[in-house]
Amino acid sequence: MGTAPELEAISTLAPGWNGGNMDAPDVCPGNTIYFPVSVPGALLHVGDGHAAQGDGEVSGVAVEIPTTGTLKVDLVKGRSIASPRIENQDFIMAVGNARPMEDAARIAFYQLVQWLTTEYEIDRLNAYQLCSQVAQVRLAIMVDILYTIVAKFPRKFLPPRR
Repeated sequence: MGTAPELEAISTLAPGWNGGNMDAPDVCPGNTIYFPVSVPGALLHVGDGHAAQGDGEVSGVAVEIPTTGTLKVDLVKGRSIASPRIENQDFIMAVGNARPMEDAARIAFYQLVQWLTTEYEIDRLNAYQLCSQVAQVRLAIMVDILYTIVAKFPRKFLPPRR
Protein backbone atom coordinates (compact mmCIF):
# COMPACT_ATOMS: atom_id res chain seq x y z
CA MET A 1 0.00 0.00 0.00
CA GLY A 2 1.21 3.47 -0.70
CA THR A 3 0.63 6.86 -2.25
CA ALA A 4 2.11 8.53 -5.31
CA PRO A 5 5.18 10.76 -5.01
CA GLU A 6 5.01 14.35 -6.21
CA LEU A 7 7.50 14.40 -9.08
CA GLU A 8 8.68 10.93 -9.99
CA ALA A 9 7.39 7.70 -11.44
CA ILE A 10 8.17 4.78 -9.15
CA SER A 11 7.93 1.02 -9.31
CA THR A 12 5.53 -0.75 -7.00
CA LEU A 13 8.23 -3.38 -6.50
CA ALA A 14 10.13 -1.38 -3.88
CA PRO A 15 9.04 0.25 -0.64
CA GLY A 16 9.81 3.91 0.01
CA TRP A 17 8.94 6.98 2.07
CA ASN A 18 5.44 6.82 0.54
CA GLY A 19 4.79 3.17 1.46
CA GLY A 20 4.71 0.77 -1.46
CA ASN A 21 5.85 -2.84 -1.30
CA MET A 22 6.61 -2.76 2.45
CA ASP A 23 5.35 -6.32 3.01
CA ALA A 24 5.02 -5.55 6.72
CA PRO A 25 2.74 -8.05 8.48
CA ASP A 26 1.49 -5.08 10.54
CA VAL A 27 -0.22 -3.73 7.39
CA CYS A 28 -3.22 -5.96 7.94
CA PRO A 29 -6.96 -5.96 8.54
CA GLY A 30 -7.92 -4.10 11.71
CA ASN A 31 -4.89 -1.79 11.74
CA THR A 32 -4.94 1.85 10.65
CA ILE A 33 -2.23 2.84 8.19
CA TYR A 34 -1.22 6.45 7.46
CA PHE A 35 0.69 7.56 4.37
CA PRO A 36 2.24 10.85 3.32
CA VAL A 37 0.18 12.64 0.66
CA SER A 38 2.08 14.55 -2.03
CA VAL A 39 -0.44 14.89 -4.86
CA PRO A 40 -4.15 15.74 -5.06
CA GLY A 41 -6.16 12.59 -4.44
CA ALA A 42 -3.08 10.80 -3.01
CA LEU A 43 -3.36 8.12 -5.75
CA LEU A 44 -3.43 5.28 -3.24
CA HIS A 45 -2.38 1.88 -4.57
CA VAL A 46 -3.05 -1.47 -2.91
CA GLY A 47 -1.88 -4.97 -3.80
CA ASP A 48 0.31 -7.97 -3.04
CA GLY A 49 -1.94 -9.81 -0.61
CA HIS A 50 -0.34 -12.30 1.77
CA ALA A 51 -2.02 -15.11 3.68
CA ALA A 52 1.15 -15.48 5.78
CA GLN A 53 4.67 -14.08 5.92
CA GLY A 54 7.55 -14.51 8.32
CA ASP A 55 9.65 -11.58 9.49
CA GLY A 56 12.14 -10.56 6.82
CA GLU A 57 10.40 -12.49 4.01
CA VAL A 58 13.83 -14.15 3.67
CA SER A 59 13.19 -16.12 0.46
CA GLY A 60 11.52 -13.17 -1.25
CA VAL A 61 8.09 -14.78 -1.23
CA ALA A 62 5.30 -14.96 1.29
CA VAL A 63 2.13 -17.02 0.88
CA GLU A 64 0.88 -14.79 -1.96
CA ILE A 65 -2.90 -14.80 -2.55
CA PRO A 66 -5.49 -12.87 -4.50
CA THR A 67 -7.49 -10.67 -2.14
CA THR A 68 -10.78 -8.88 -2.02
CA GLY A 69 -11.20 -6.30 0.68
CA THR A 70 -13.04 -3.27 1.88
CA LEU A 71 -10.98 -0.21 2.76
CA LYS A 72 -12.03 2.98 4.48
CA VAL A 73 -9.93 5.92 3.26
CA ASP A 74 -9.89 9.30 5.01
CA LEU A 75 -7.81 12.41 4.42
CA VAL A 76 -6.32 13.86 7.61
CA LYS A 77 -6.00 17.58 6.90
CA GLY A 78 -3.59 19.91 8.64
CA ARG A 79 -0.98 17.25 9.43
CA SER A 80 1.85 15.78 7.46
CA ILE A 81 4.12 12.80 8.01
CA ALA A 82 7.40 11.86 6.36
CA SER A 83 6.90 8.09 6.17
CA PRO A 84 4.15 5.52 6.78
CA ARG A 85 2.65 4.99 10.22
CA ILE A 86 0.53 2.17 11.57
CA GLU A 87 -1.53 1.89 14.72
CA ASN A 88 -3.72 -0.62 16.47
CA GLN A 89 -5.04 -1.11 19.99
CA ASP A 90 -1.64 -2.25 21.29
CA PHE A 91 1.00 -0.21 19.40
CA ILE A 92 1.83 2.90 17.47
CA MET A 93 4.31 2.03 14.71
CA ALA A 94 6.56 3.96 12.37
CA VAL A 95 7.96 2.49 9.16
CA GLY A 96 11.42 3.07 7.71
CA ASN A 97 12.25 1.99 4.17
CA ALA A 98 15.91 2.40 3.16
CA ARG A 99 19.23 0.77 2.40
CA PRO A 100 21.37 -0.08 4.32
CA MET A 101 19.23 -1.74 6.97
CA GLU A 102 20.62 0.56 9.67
CA ASP A 103 19.19 3.56 7.79
CA ALA A 104 15.77 1.90 7.65
CA ALA A 105 15.93 1.43 11.44
CA ARG A 106 17.09 5.01 11.99
CA ILE A 107 14.22 6.36 9.90
CA ALA A 108 11.66 4.18 11.69
CA PHE A 109 12.86 5.18 15.16
CA TYR A 110 13.31 8.85 14.25
CA GLN A 111 9.74 8.95 12.93
CA LEU A 112 8.48 7.12 16.04
CA VAL A 113 10.20 9.69 18.28
CA GLN A 114 8.67 12.49 16.15
CA TRP A 115 5.24 10.94 16.69
CA LEU A 116 5.79 10.69 20.45
CA THR A 117 6.94 14.33 20.69
CA THR A 118 4.32 15.94 18.45
CA GLU A 119 1.18 14.01 19.34
CA TYR A 120 1.89 12.89 22.90
CA GLU A 121 4.02 15.88 23.97
CA ILE A 122 6.81 13.69 25.28
CA ASP A 123 10.15 15.53 25.47
CA ARG A 124 12.44 14.39 22.63
CA LEU A 125 15.19 12.97 24.89
CA ASN A 126 12.60 11.21 27.04
CA ALA A 127 11.02 9.76 23.89
CA TYR A 128 14.39 8.36 22.78
CA GLN A 129 14.96 6.93 26.25
CA LEU A 130 11.49 5.35 26.31
CA CYS A 131 12.11 3.79 22.90
CA SER A 132 15.35 2.32 24.23
CA GLN A 133 13.46 0.79 27.13
CA VAL A 134 10.14 -0.45 25.73
CA ALA A 135 10.01 -0.22 21.92
CA GLN A 136 10.06 -3.27 19.69
CA VAL A 137 11.42 -3.60 16.17
CA ARG A 138 10.31 -5.80 13.29
CA LEU A 139 12.40 -6.55 10.23
CA ALA A 140 9.61 -6.75 7.69
CA ILE A 141 11.60 -7.00 4.45
CA MET A 142 15.23 -7.84 3.83
CA VAL A 143 15.12 -9.09 0.23
CA ASP A 144 13.75 -6.11 -1.72
CA ILE A 145 15.63 -3.16 -3.16
CA LEU A 146 15.11 -1.37 0.17
CA TYR A 147 14.76 -2.84 3.65
CA THR A 148 11.59 -2.25 5.68
CA ILE A 149 11.81 -1.84 9.44
CA VAL A 150 8.80 -1.24 11.70
CA ALA A 151 9.49 0.45 15.07
CA LYS A 152 6.68 -0.33 17.54
CA PHE A 153 5.85 1.55 20.73
CA PRO A 154 3.44 -0.10 23.22
CA ARG A 155 0.34 2.04 23.88
CA LYS A 156 0.34 1.04 27.55
CA PHE A 157 3.29 3.43 28.04
CA LEU A 158 1.66 6.40 26.28
CA PRO A 159 0.18 9.39 28.08
CA PRO A 160 -3.28 10.50 26.89
CA ARG A 161 -3.27 12.56 23.65
CA ARG A 162 -3.73 16.28 24.17
